[in-house]
Amino acid sequence: LNALNAPDAMNATIHENFSNVFSTMDENGLFLYDVVQPGGKRSSYTFVKRTLVGEPGSTYKYLGLRLFSHPWSPWPDDDGDDDNNNKGAKKSKNNALNNLTQLGYKTKTARALLQMGKLNQELIARTEEKLAVQVKPYVEGGLVGSTKFTITLINRMEPTSMKKDLKYDNVHGLGKASVSWHKDSGLQDFSSIAVYHTLEEGSDSSNEEQNDDPWKVGLRVADPNSSTPALSVDLPSGACYYLLDDFNHQHEHAVISGANSLRYSSTHRVARDGSGTWQSIRDKSKTILSSELCSSLDRDNNDPNKILSSYSSAPLQKKLVKEVRSYYQLMAELEFEWIRMWNVQGQHHADLHPAWHRPIEIMNTHFLKLKNVTSIILEGLRKSSEELTSDHYQYVSEDLFDVVIEGMESRDNLRAVWKQRLKDKIFKAMPKETRPMQCNAFDEECDEATCDKVRKWRSVHVQNKDGNKLKTVSSNDRKGKSKLNSMTKKERKKVASNWERMKSSIKKH
Repeated sequence: LNALNAPDAMNATIHENFSNVFSTMDENGLFLYDVVQPGGKRSSYTFVKRTLVGEPGSTYKYLGLRLFSHPWSPWPDDDGDDDNNNKGAKKSKNNALNNLTQLGYKTKTARALLQMGKLNQELIARTEEKLAVQVKPYVEGGLVGSTKFTITLINRMEPTSMKKDLKYDNVHGLGKASVSWHKDSGLQDFSSIAVYHTLEEGSDSSNEEQNDDPWKVGLRVADPNSSTPALSVDLPSGACYYLLDDFNHQHEHAVISGANSLRYSSTHRVARDGSGTWQSIRDKSKTILSSELCSSLDRDNNDPNKILSSYSSAPLQKKLVKEVRSYYQLMAELEFEWIRMWNVQGQHHADLHPAWHRPIEIMNTHFLKLKNVTSIILEGLRKSSEELTSDHYQYVSEDLFDVVIEGMESRDNLRAVWKQRLKDKIFKAMPKETRPMQCNAFDEECDEATCDKVRKWRSVHVQNKDGNKLKTVSSNDRKGKSKLNSMTKKERKKVASNWERMKSSIKKH
């Protein structure tokens, strides 16, 4: 713990503003238990309720779940769709409160979100002061990480007298942990973290086992071989502590639960640049959807021959392969990093995050556009295997088949993982409004070509390209050759590599 501000280091107005923000968010139901996947296996509820607030379009991903932030400043006019911008937000661009209320937030909630944005600026200034005194003088050139906080994860934590299922820290014996040992992830390297917390009476006064255990932050060196003992620091209500510069890289921390008081904490962080925001996925989608192939869809009436015939030369075939690979990669990102992450949190979560309705709608639209493009590619691959004497399919290459097969198999594997995830019994026990929503954009693809079909088309394509070579081989050899032709170049290289290793092993013995 690099630095700690005692409550009296901040003026009463700051404490009052934080308290008002927390209570307003709580009264309006913004705090939710998350269903996460520690280790990528069984789903479980978090021990604390939380919500994310930050720059418009920001998110935070942890334990297999993406959190979508509530904006602490006006949502920008440009939502990425020139034909249908968010008109409510556009009308109120000079009025922050109107901007958020017209997005769908209640006035009181909108005020609290905007107030949190102002409090964030206060913590930025305080963190910079701490860095200037405690870190910069001891770092070569005075180079330190960023303090420009872009998100805050706000937790609502119940004490041990209310939350009976908290787990005891058996490693260091510090007490029951509301948040177990961890490093904060997904942040800019060497960026600082500021945490403000406040306590409110919230226990059951009839509990006979009440004690005076305070809330604490536990700290330990991240190296499991370290002999440095863990320590804990008591946190009085209104305290603010800082993890400066590289502290989060070298240490882990935990929140040790107090006995009687309800705790709210606001952890201000600098998220990584260039990913994990609505703006980043929007801009990536716009770039890929403006490619020559995507742009020609409407012009050529979705005829694969007309659209793809211009890619007949070898250099253009490589360009086509590169474009198609980008389509499958973007589709996977939209589906598994965004749309499914949104839908798995249910309708109640969606109702609480009105600012994200339009972005999610646009992501679904972009996904369907990409699906249309890849369907045209698949149709071209199918016809090329059926119309063997046609010259219309000069754009078809083994590499094109391979990138499609790899994209489809990767998608199918990820969908199988999600299918298993959604079978978890935890979802069945939830109230209906909090259960995962159906993903219509990709749950109804029963008519799409399967990967096995594409492999068969590939085999026919290669055989046709080889001409009469197969006519002189036996039936068994022909079957073997057909199976080999259905494999991608990477798969064949792997088989050959395995065979060489096998031969080498045989020689040694």
